[in-house]
Amino acid sequence: MPLAANTYLKVVGAPEITPAVSCEGVSVWMGENCILSRIHTSFPERGVTCLVGPSGAGKSTLLRSLNRINDDIDGYSLRGSIKIRDRDIREFTDITELRRKVGMVFQRPCVFPRSIAENVLFGVRGVKLSAAEKSELVEDSLRRAVLWDEVKTRLNQSAMSLSLGQQQRLCIARALAIKPEILLLDEPTASIDPTSGRAIEDLVLALGQDTCVIMVTHNIPQTKRIADHVLFLCDGKIMESGPANYMFSSKSDNQTRQYLGEEFCDC
Repeated sequence: MPLAANTYLKVVGAPEITPAVSCEGVSVWMGENCILSRIHTSFPERGVTCLVGPSGAGKSTLLRSLNRINDDIDGYSLRGSIKIRDRDIREFTDITELRRKVGMVFQRPCVFPRSIAENVLFGVRGVKLSAAEKSELVEDSLRRAVLWDEVKTRLNQSAMSLSLGQQQRLCIARALAIKPEILLLDEPTASIDPTSGRAIEDLVLALGQDTCVIMVTHNIPQTKRIADHVLFLCDGKIMESGPANYMFSSKSDNQTRQYLGEEFCDC
């Protein structure tokens, strides 16, 4: 049955941007349950976009749809179009090609029982690289993840020996090693200590200068610190989206101000 048009959507005007990702009429179903309803939005080629909203709003579902991680879930179906640049994600017959363009880091650090260096190189294991090129890629990725100085003398040691905060930055380094155009982050600081969390925030800010970063977070103060753009979802719909300075201002909708101010939503 066709869904009614999303009357909740309000996108605040900003200078025209070149989208790295665009969603046109995206609805997501898990069996008979509609999780996202007619999502129309785009994400700029540079900058940090934070997806915020109450639990169950559809934030992680939207994020995981962008590189087709949801495809393996029983009952999952997507209507509408998600494009990376001008290419629909369903046109990628090689899912690895898509995920090299759209890297992802999850809420809990997911490191492999291998060395630190092997973890960094895991995503490029099918690419022919010389020993020198591998070494350079490991160093560059770890430097960008602000981890190099902490691990450069123990690259052959197990990644399991790192702290949780270091493991999360290692996961980011592994994602960066594939040189993605878009980086998806699903609550990357939720399971680590505040000091490590701030280090990752600084990293995200740096990455956003030349990369499209799309990040799910429940941490509103964090959103205020790092977001260039904010997208507020509730009940599977976009309630409002726009530049962060607008979304945190008195000009945004009442529901937006309520959620961003009190972390409460009655939508």
